[in-house]
Amino acid sequence: MKLCTTTSMRLLLSIAVISLLVVAVACGSSAQPKDSSGSASPKAAESGDAIGAGEKITVLVTDVQDKNWFTLSNGGPDLKYSRLVHEDIFATRGRGDLIPGVAKEWKMSEDATAWTVTIQDGIKFHDGSDLTVDDVIWTLSLERDGGENVNSDAIGNNQCADPKEAAYVKYTDSLEKTGDNEFTYTQNRPSPNFPFNFSQSNQDTKALVMSKAYMAPQMSSCFAEYEKNPIGAGPFKYVKHQAGVEYQVERYDDYYHHPGNGFADDRRAKFESLDLRIVLEAATRVAALQSGEADVVEGNIQIVDQLEKIDGANVVWQDESAHSWFVMVDCWEEDMWCYDKKARHAVQYAADFKTIGEELYGRGASLKGWAWATENALGYTPELDYYPYDPAKAAELWKAAGLGADNPVSIKIHTWEAGSFPMLPQVAELVAKDWEANLPGMSIEVNIGDQGAIKDVWNNREIPGDVLIRDNEARYDGTSITRGGFCNVGTAWRAVKDPAFEPWKTICGEASKALDDASSTREASFQTAYKYLRDESLMWGPFFSNVPWGIGPRVASYEPWTLVPYFTAPWTIELK
Repeated sequence: MKLCTTTSMRLLLSIAVISLLVVAVACGSSAQPKDSSGSASPKAAESGDAIGAGEKITVLVTDVQDKNWFTLSNGGPDLKYSRLVHEDIFATRGRGDLIPGVAKEWKMSEDATAWTVTIQDGIKFHDGSDLTVDDVIWTLSLERDGGENVNSDAIGNNQCADPKEAAYVKYTDSLEKTGDNEFTYTQNRPSPNFPFNFSQSNQDTKALVMSKAYMAPQMSSCFAEYEKNPIGAGPFKYVKHQAGVEYQVERYDDYYHHPGNGFADDRRAKFESLDLRIVLEAATRVAALQSGEADVVEGNIQIVDQLEKIDGANVVWQDESAHSWFVMVDCWEEDMWCYDKKARHAVQYAADFKTIGEELYGRGASLKGWAWATENALGYTPELDYYPYDPAKAAELWKAAGLGADNPVSIKIHTWEAGSFPMLPQVAELVAKDWEANLPGMSIEVNIGDQGAIKDVWNNREIPGDVLIRDNEARYDGTSITRGGFCNVGTAWRAVKDPAFEPWKTICGEASKALDDASSTREASFQTAYKYLRDESLMWGPFFSNVPWGIGPRVASYEPWTLVPYFTAPWTIELK
């Protein structure tokens, strides 16, 4: 095995002391109803309802992505700060449970192509204006509709975002207001996953409701004023920020989600302000928690012992935050070593994932599921769990695929240092060692590189026959990623050459039986589809990560959500 490092690996030892502090909070559950109904119209919080007056909390997280506020020009990790200020259309308790929030009621058509949604009355944006159905329609229009509300083509022309961010326009039949507080969104294909994709459990920023009155006039400037002063309807109001460094917010006392408005839980912050800081070095986050300069810090399995040794501190776990993702890249041509499914099975039997997972991660990872079909995801069954270590079976399959010392295979494994799933380079090295030991004629170079650069060569089809080991956000409903990976020829990172032709057509067809299923058998349909895709083994993943959060002596409790990535449910943070 050859090790090639194209960029320096981030060191976990670092010396520093942070400064300043300010606020944050979290909660969790699972299952998506066909329709639902909600509570009475919200009322403002009365003075005295708020607790923790004058208290501020500092939260340190590992990284963000694009550092912007506009939802079509940022990425999943930017939810760490965006969800503090903004509210998603559909509320959840983590996992896949949908509950009333901005969306009060929702109902799906029998053919699953249309959703009719009723918006809650009385919710206020931070500037005091009402959140209405028009704001929700405008928000959806940014990505889903090229109609009168916003010209989606202008997104790309004005360089506010990449035109591909408005790709869902091609799937939209109509997006229209159908009542005073109601809209109906109709696609030209079944969309039983629509509410989940615009919920607090999704890993995307596009569900965050924008104020049409504030945002629409800023289109020509690519929302320049909004980037300086974002206005949302979330649990916190914007105070100030330094992009990619620090985001300061304060509690929004008129936040609607609390029992006084008929909601089951109180999602108002139990402190007055929050300072979210991006601190890459794990050692620095530990030092800040120990010194009292931070109250909540994002950790990883390598620093759990250090967090637990801090006097008065504790560790809480955010389970199923990310999943491992092994990609057999572009195994499309019949003369490629990985074209034969037996070879793709062989590499899984040839690696001792149980030992790798236990020795590297312990409590920080769980060996359950297949790729994004993690333990609490829609469609999980123990039959999806990782291939057991069996060198003899691996060698047998390898030989049956026509591979061996007389027909050697030389490939690269590409990976990077990932904040949400640490030690992927070590995983790659251990997997390479097992493969070279158990698969005759196989030689491997491990390329530890820059995440963006590796994604570029992957998406540009420049590494066929290689293997990519990466992390990805866990999710309850895998419709979008499954459809993109196996049924959409326009997806740059797809696993199939062209779903219009065999054998890729059959693979897409088997996946689509679940993706388009809107019946009560959806769970079983996903199980069937995932078992089929697990057997195809074009993409797979033996384990998912659990993220430890360190909470300092001032914090009594914090309950991060299961199966939702990033910093979640800040309202569950309680002070002593």
